[in-house]
Amino acid sequence: MTTRANAKTSRKPPRQARSQATVSAILEATIRIFEREGMEAATTTHIANVAGVSVGTLYQYFASRDAILDALQDRELDRALALMGDVLSDKNVRREPRATVTAVVRSLAGMYASSPSLHRALVVEGLRVTKPERVEAFDLRVVTIVRHFLAQTGARVRRTNIEAAAFVAFQAVRAVMLARLLERPVGLDEKAVEDELVDLVMRYLIEDAPPKKTPRSPAATG
Repeated sequence: MTTRANAKTSRKPPRQARSQATVSAILEATIRIFEREGMEAATTTHIANVAGVSVGTLYQYFASRDAILDALQDRELDRALALMGDVLSDKNVRREPRATVTAVVRSLAGMYASSPSLHRALVVEGLRVTKPERVEAFDLRVVTIVRHFLAQTGARVRRTNIEAAAFVAFQAVRAVMLARLLERPVGLDEKAVEDELVDLVMRYLIEDAPPKKTPRSPAATG
């Protein structure tokens, strides 16, 4: 069984353009197999065939399938970080809050929806092969981006502990998205999840809950 310590092993780091293209072909082939055939079908031999390279060439870059998973995990974490950094950049601090929250939720949902089987594999297997420090570093960087945005936004933020609010908001959104990805509940489509998450974050960070309407008695209406 491949351990977390050696999952990252790469025998030949891709420095030249041709090598980088080969690595990219291997990663994309793995994703195609996940999406079309399932995780169990993604053996190194099959990945090499789909990528159009020999198994020997694959092993020049990746010591095992776990090493490929680890590389995919790194790539998706970097992709998520770039999405969050773009949506929550300083250029958007004056944007209407609901539009910003919607953009964050849609960006992350779109990333998961583009390759759902890949992300299911990364949730199930990724943490086994990826060092915890890498995931923790990703979380810290995203929370820092959210915290900075909350501190700079012109909107009135309801929370007094911005550090805690940034952590809770991000983890709540990610947890719900990953749960839907794994469980695939019937009748809960992407739009419904998006609407609920946007409302949840807005109520938590920005908006006060609407006042409860007190039913008027018949006497009052008579």
